[in-house]
Formats: sequence, C-alpha cells, structure tokens
Amino acid sequence: MKKILMTSTALVAAGMLSAGAASAAEKIKINVGGFSKWWVVGAWQDKGFQNGTTGTIGASANGASAAGSQRQNVDVKGFNQLEFSGSTALDNGLKVGVMFTVMAGGHSDSVTDVIDNSFAWVEGGFGKVLAGIHNNGTALLHVQAPDAANNFGSGGVMLGNWAITKPAGVMGMNQRVGYTVSANSTQALADDKAEKLTYVAPSFYGLTLGASYIPNVVRTGAGVGATSLGAHSRANGTDRLGAWGGGALYANTFGPVGVKASAGYVWVDLTATGGAEKALTQQTYGAQLSYAGFTLGGSVQRASDDRKQGGVTSAVLSGTSQAGTYGGKGGSGGDLDFGGIAYDVGLQYASGPYAVSLAYFKSSVVGLSNTTLRNGKDDTIEAYQVSGKYNLGPGVDVLASVGWIEYKDQRDGLAGLTANQNSMYSNSGWTAMTGLSLTF
Repeated sequence: MKKILMTSTALVAAGMLSAGAASAAEKIKINVGGFSKWWVVGAWQDKGFQNGTTGTIGASANGASAAGSQRQNVDVKGFNQLEFSGSTALDNGLKVGVMFTVMAGGHSDSVTDVIDNSFAWVEGGFGKVLAGIHNNGTALLHVQAPDAANNFGSGGVMLGNWAITKPAGVMGMNQRVGYTVSANSTQALADDKAEKLTYVAPSFYGLTLGASYIPNVVRTGAGVGATSLGAHSRANGTDRLGAWGGGALYANTFGPVGVKASAGYVWVDLTATGGAEKALTQQTYGAQLSYAGFTLGGSVQRASDDRKQGGVTSAVLSGTSQAGTYGGKGGSGGDLDFGGIAYDVGLQYASGPYAVSLAYFKSSVVGLSNTTLRNGKDDTIEAYQVSGKYNLGPGVDVLASVGWIEYKDQRDGLAGLTANQNSMYSNSGWTAMTGLSLTF
C-alpha cells in the first residue's frame, strides 16, 4: 500500500469543505466561489414523435395535442452556481460553518429552487454533523461512472432531459418522491435535498461512513393534500414522507492502482400518501479502478416499491403537475409501481490537460403494474455518451460531448393504437455539444 487516502468525508469531493476558517475570536467570514458552465447544444430527435398528434410536451395532462410540435435543433444551456461558505474554530476545539449555494441560471426550469443547498455544520473528533438542505449521506458517498466533461447523469445536459424531449409517460429512477421528472442517475435522490440531519464519521484507513435522517422527504411542488403525490407544502410538513439512509465509501491506493467503492441504502416512508403503499427502498453500489491515467467505473441502483400505489388514479393526479408527468398512467386503470433498476458504466483516460471518456446508462422502471396495460414491458431510458475536456488554465476548461438517448414508454407498440397515438410513447435522438467551464 503506497499510502492511505484520508478522505475526511466524501463532502470534500462535493466542494463542501472548502470554507476558509477564521480564528477562534472572529465571527464567520463568508468566502465566495462557484462555477459557470455553458454549452452550445445540437439535438436531432425522432420526427415521428415531433409530428404526432399526441404526446407533445406542453400539451394537455394526458399528452393530447391538436397538432405536432417541432423542436429547435440548436440551443444554449448552462449550469451555474454561486457558493457562499465560511467557518470558524471555537476555543473548545470544535469547528462550525455554513454553506449556501445559489443556482445562477442556465436551465429553463420553473421548479428549480434558487437556493440549491443551505446548511450549517459542526465538526470535531466525533466527525461532522450537517443540518439543512443538502444531498443525503448516501448520495454524497456514492461512486459512479466517470465522465471527462462532468456531463453525465442527472446533472448532465442529455441525461438531465434538457436536449432530447422525454415523453410524458416515461418514468425514471427517483421519480416517486421529490421529482416531477426522472433523475437519470444511480444516486439515491428520493429526498430531493429536503431538510435533513446528516452525520459523517471520521475516515479510518480510507473508509468513510455517513447517515441521514429526513423528517419530510419532499421539499418542492404544488400539491398540499395528504393523498396527493404533490403533498409537500411546507405548511403541511406532518403530511409529508419521512426517510432515513446510510452509506459507506472506501477510497485507497495500492501501489499505482487506485480503488474506490461505495454502498448505500435509503428507506422512504410512503404511508402519508394516503394510498396503499408502505415504503420505497433504494440500494446503491458503485466502484472505480484507476491505473496509469485510466479510470474504469460503474454503479447500480435498485429500487423496490413494496406495495403498489392503487390510490394513484386520475382523481389524485388531475389536480397536480404530476398528471402530465405520468402521461395519464394514473387514470389508465392500473396501479403504479415505482420500483426498478438503473446502472451505468464508463471508461476515462486523462493525461496532462486532456481527458476523454465513454459512458453508458440504462434505467428500467416497472410503471403500470397491470399486465395488459404495461404491454409486458417496463419504462426504459438508455444513453451512450463520449466526452472530452481540455484544460486551458487554472479553473478554465473546454468541454465537448456527443451522445445518443432513447426513451420508451412501456405502452409503446400496444395493440389497437394508431400510428399517431403510438408516437407519444417513444422518442430518441443524437446530441452534440461544446462548452466552456469556469470555476472560481
């Protein structure tokens, strides 16, 4: 063993420990950092989906439209964030600090909170405790497939559903609670960064443990009734869904070989939905091996919906934004099952200022549990992406990605549908983009 990687916590990788410390006699002083990433994106998607008389995004709750809707082939997308952080050391040896992150534009997303993270933390020999809005401990410790441009997963342009339009009825991972659209990631993101307590233990020979308790899972949305999928108004906190989870990360080097491995588990209480469900569980696993500039990695998430939601009907969905999200599935006469599996795998090579990668992602979600309605299939999302990065100087990178993605509703090809009716159930396309990333 060449050396031990003392990771402190996986929060280092998340940029949460970058706050400068003041002397014991001083108040916390805030430091400003962040990043700005902008892409020029080309996207070419299925003409049948665009020309169909049903399924166009922005139409009615069940996806119906009087005419097709053509999409632009070129757009500009960004991901920008300001980070405000600070800390101080107390006379008793404890460190305390704060972190706020503000989303600074780039996506046309009306439901994205301006304040993305907001939490305080206390650190000592016992480890670190965070209280507020942040990713749960399982997600923070999770290892995934590498991507040279950091443009893969739910934060990427293509897998973030920002380039090729996702048909309204295609369900993805983490969609049951917290999200009106799927989060195409193997991370356990069911809590949507809801207010929580997280504990991260001190690292021991490369092993870091973390756990989170989330009293109320969902933090954003429209519905307020206890039986609504959108039952997450801050005024109705006791009606929301609780969760807890834990994870582990091992990071070490053995001679020239680097090793990372993670595992996590999240349990979400769904009894507050007013339906028949009891809980949603998520298991996550990930690993990376690195040698001589090469990094091979992958991860998997398996979600289990222990009792299908028979209460999710058109009566529940019709008054919420979720009706369009599920493409009318709630009114199709079948229960919804939010269980499924997602996995990714990727290979990256980095040398000096250059890095290139190839990554693959696929998710499969049960969706409608009715055998006839679900057509013997699951909802699937599948994607390939090649990415590259070139460093121009400190904090300045040129990025590029080329990818393909396909969305398929389980009802695609269902007997009795016309060609136009069937067009709402699948879409696919190519993306090519180049961009500039600035960190400060």
